[in-house]
Amino acid sequence: MKRSKVSWSNAVDAVEGPCAVCGKEVRYVIPDDRPDPALLYHATCDVMPLLRERLKKAVPPILPLEYTIPRKTAPAPAQ
Repeated sequence: MKRSKVSWSNAVDAVEGPCAVCGKEVRYVIPDDRPDPALLYHATCDVMPLLRERLKKAVPPILPLEYTIPRKTAPAPAQ
């Protein structure tokens, strides 16, 4: 993925690279204050199968302890 300035504006950049689906060259023009996109793809390419595969392989992060609800201990059996 290659990011470069465009000659006709100071507020946008051109991002070029291969399409994640078909492999052909694709070019985006995005605002210069935005980060690079994670995937480049044509508007006519179906990116959903690729996204599904990536989501299946992704491991969710472990939730920090301060955001978890502690389990209550079981009450003692009546005597």
